[in-house]
Amino acid sequence: MKRPSVERNVNRREFIAGAAALAGLSGLGAAPQGTGGLLVPTDKPDEYGFRIMWYTPTPPIDVRSYHLRVGGLVEKPQSLTLEQLRDYPQETQTSRLKCVQCWSSRATWGGFRFGHLMETVKPLKQVKAIRIDCSDKWYEYLSIEEMLSPRVMLVLDMEGRPLADRHGAPLRLIAPAKYGYKSAKLITSIEFVEEGKGSMACDLGPYYSPHGNILSGYDHPLDQGPKVRTKITGGEITEY
Repeated sequence: MKRPSVERNVNRREFIAGAAALAGLSGLGAAPQGTGGLLVPTDKPDEYGFRIMWYTPTPPIDVRSYHLRVGGLVEKPQSLTLEQLRDYPQETQTSRLKCVQCWSSRATWGGFRFGHLMETVKPLKQVKAIRIDCSDKWYEYLSIEEMLSPRVMLVLDMEGRPLADRHGAPLRLIAPAKYGYKSAKLITSIEFVEEGKGSMACDLGPYYSPHGNILSGYDHPLDQGPKVRTKITGGEITEY
C-alpha cells in the first residue's frame, strides 16, 4: 500500500492510540525516569519545552559500558566508545526540533558531523543510506545525502551538558528540517545499506511520511509559551 506523503496535525490521543495498537503499549511520551528506572511517558514539557516520544518505555543506556556499533557495507566496522565519539571534532548549533504533533522547542546542541564517522568506517561504493537502531526498538533510515547536510548532527550534548537520559543519551540525531520522529534517540547502532526503507513511523499511522520533511502549516513553540501559535513555511524553522 502506498503511504501518503503529507503529514497533518495529529492530536496526542490519536497518536498514542495508533502507536499503542501496534506496539502493545498504553502510551508514549516525554519522560523523566519513572517507576523501576524506566524512561516513561508524560505530557508535561520539561524545562526546555520538550516532549520527547519513546516507542516503548525503556531503561536509560549505561554510558559507562556504551558502544556505538557501526557496520553493514563498510570496509572497517567499528564499536566506538563514548570517549572515541568525543574525539571527533565537536561543533555546536542552535536548532528548533519540530514535532509532527504541531509543537516545537529550540536548544543548543553539541556533537559531530556524520562525515567524520564515514571517514572512520569507509563505506562501500554501493551505499546510499543508513539504518539507525535505538535501544527503545525504534529505527530510522536516512540517505547519505541527508546525513551529510550541514545542519544534521550526531548529538552528544545539549545546552552545554551531556545529553540527559530523557533527551536520548548518550547519542541522538538532530535533523532540523525534518519532523522529530526522524531525529532518532538512544542510538545504539548505525548500519550502512544500499537503499533506505523510509521510517518506522510509517508503521504507526498514515500521518507520517518516510522522508519526514517539515511542511508548511502552524507550530506551537512551547519554549515561547503554552498559547503561542505561529505560521511556518516548511523546512527548518529559523525565524524564531
